[in-house]
Amino acid sequence: MHKIRYYSYTLSLWVIKTKYTDKKTEKIMDWIMNNKEWLFSGLGIAIFGFILNFFRKKNTPVKIENNNFLTIQDQNSQDKNSPKKKTKAEIQTLFIDDEKFDIVDILKKAEFPNTKTIKDILNLDSSIIKNADVIFVDVNGVGCKLFPTDQGLGLAEAIKTRNPEKFVVIYSAQEQRLHKAFSVVDAVLQKNAEPYEFINLLENFLRK
Repeated sequence: MHKIRYYSYTLSLWVIKTKYTDKKTEKIMDWIMNNKEWLFSGLGIAIFGFILNFFRKKNTPVKIENNNFLTIQDQNSQDKNSPKKKTKAEIQTLFIDDEKFDIVDILKKAEFPNTKTIKDILNLDSSIIKNADVIFVDVNGVGCKLFPTDQGLGLAEAIKTRNPEKFVVIYSAQEQRLHKAFSVVDAVLQKNAEPYEFINLLENFLRK
């Protein structure tokens, strides 16, 4: 008897909740009322319980599928937002050198067409610095206006400090390792290094 009252009470709440918005639900309710005598017997209660559980499961949202969808959607958003890797033809390379440096022409022939050179820089926020991906800085003869003592070392350190996303390289004909700039920049090359070393440095940057 207690089971009958329980299922009747549960059924009433469920019917009120659905408000008969489902025509199938109305037909089921009519059938239950017409067969209530045997329905609330032992066998009837078991069948009724099965039907009630069926509709409960039917109305339960499938959270796993939704979560999977959101996970895929979030991953796609991350892929779209992640920066695209540049190619040799796209990378912007800048040399700051007060003398003509043959490696610039060699890099252009080695499929790095956007390689430029300037004799000095007076504005650290200039567009030529902002647009460059890789910046090679000579130690001597550059940065004299902004850094009369440290010259190129001071210039390289300042560029890297203000633009940490830039790949800054110091190159020099002299062996100097005491200045702080050497621990700040991304790489150091001898000015008389083989052209392959400059090319390899740029290719390694592109692989990052």
